[in-house]
Amino acid sequence: MLRSFLVGALALALAAGPGFAQERQPPAAQMESLVGLAVYSSDGQRLGEIKQVGMSGTQPAVRADIGGFRDVAPSAVVIPINMIVQKPDRIELSMTAAEVKDTLNKQKP
Repeated sequence: MLRSFLVGALALALAAGPGFAQERQPPAAQMESLVGLAVYSSDGQRLGEIKQVGMSGTQPAVRADIGGFRDVAPSAVVIPINMIVQKPDRIELSMTAAEVKDTLNKQKP
């Protein structure tokens, strides 16, 4: 259960990653259209899918089911909206798949 609530830990790790994804962020009013979009790493690896949109504290965020790649067990993670870039057919993180795997592995209880 702790693993499914990586809100702060993943957000901090993403913030420390290589740059913030600041271009083409969806306005909060359009966030519902993100549900169902695939989540990809910056190096093109499919990581999972957006399942829900909402808030993490006072910041807009998405909940994604991530896992099933590079031996990463499926996990629900919350990603602040300012850490993603919306492409026409997907969401892209500013981290590589290896960086995401490393971040999730560091969060194991």
